[in-house]
Amino acid sequence: MRVSLILAGGFGTRLWPLSRKDFPKQFAKIMGETSTYQQSLRRARLMADRIVVVTSNLYKYLAIGQAEEIGISLEESDLILEPERRNTAPAIYYSLMRISERYGSDSVTLLLPSDHVISNDSELLKAYSKALAAVNLGRAVLITVPPSRPEPGLGYVKLGGELMEGVSEVRGFREKPEFDEAVRMLEEGNWAWNTLIMVFRTSLMMELMEKTLPGVTDPIRRFDDIEEAYRYVQSIDVSSGTLSKVPERLAAVLSEGLGWSDLGSFESVYDLLQKDQEGNARSGRVRYSNSRNNLILSKRLVALVDVSDMIVVDDEDAILVMPKGSGQNLRELVEGMLEERLPEVMEHRVRYESWGTKTILLTSDGYEVSRLKLYPGRSLGPKRHFHRFVYWQVLSGTAKVTLDGSERILSRGEGIRIPLGAPHTLANVGRIPLEVIEIATGEYLGPDDVEFLK
Repeated sequence: MRVSLILAGGFGTRLWPLSRKDFPKQFAKIMGETSTYQQSLRRARLMADRIVVVTSNLYKYLAIGQAEEIGISLEESDLILEPERRNTAPAIYYSLMRISERYGSDSVTLLLPSDHVISNDSELLKAYSKALAAVNLGRAVLITVPPSRPEPGLGYVKLGGELMEGVSEVRGFREKPEFDEAVRMLEEGNWAWNTLIMVFRTSLMMELMEKTLPGVTDPIRRFDDIEEAYRYVQSIDVSSGTLSKVPERLAAVLSEGLGWSDLGSFESVYDLLQKDQEGNARSGRVRYSNSRNNLILSKRLVALVDVSDMIVVDDEDAILVMPKGSGQNLRELVEGMLEERLPEVMEHRVRYESWGTKTILLTSDGYEVSRLKLYPGRSLGPKRHFHRFVYWQVLSGTAKVTLDGSERILSRGEGIRIPLGAPHTLANVGRIPLEVIEIATGEYLGPDDVEFLK
């Protein structure tokens, strides 16, 4: 049995405002019409028999909903939900325990980060094929790429002699070296970047983690309640906690044409995007005069005059403007705004729910305009509000509205007003997604102005 384990629980502060606390970078559609999480799902479907996603409970419906958008059905049993973030090691070990119980300890696990970019999937498939062949050597196989620059934020793998065709032994592993050390490693040669894409027998990685990280594995094995276990679990990444300590149990496949990026900053986004003659990388409606080497990402019209080496990101409810190279300062700023609990940092305009998505289009004191999208067969409610009136207008699909016990079928162009305090349900009874404009007006529009009914 081949199982793909997708890591989807992180939060990238250096990609705000595209990445938010409740809508992190792996779910943001930064590089096109699909998120890196959705791209990872598509790869996993090609390479494994089963897909398992480990994420936070906060992102449960995000993970399921974005899978449904690309035609992949994820059941709740396919999700492993961490009670809180404790870095990659606890997430991986807890998931491997579940995979071992469900699919057997002899299963082969493909570990895929969900927040990385890969531009050449055919090269990934070739590397994966080589890694699969090497699993029987009793090693965890890392898929690596040649380093293009001294980058302190990544893991470095020292490649040794060939174990089999296309697969090397690992002589050393260094996680996040200092800049000067990274320069020396590149000068020395035979060092590669670790992509954290790994292939291994489930039992082997569990054994290695139990040997090197008892602070992670012991609490998870001791307590039946994972929330209780996570109170005692060490917060640490798997690279520094395990991989760097057992290079002799590792093997590596070097993939030179993978087109990989960890998408860790807007500078990495700039590197990946196509540039025009002035060196500008852009997405969206952009106009500029005498401006060079900028990154501009926008959903609205943005105009630049006499601007160079800047990053401009407009996500409609928040705008970022900063010089290139200021990623660390952005991270500190976002962390400060998180402490303030500013809604533009905590929340995204698009919210995924069990029934579909809600996109906030316009909001101010006393009103909120949203677009609701309900998947076929799903319903919202029954519920009622005590501080708002609601009006629903159908844009596409067929809706069944149950209002105070009475049913009504609405199609495109039809609408209905929901009075204050009236029990109501919105259901998609058609075979295509139901899209509805919702206009809410009232003195208080907080998220707790709702009573769900049985």
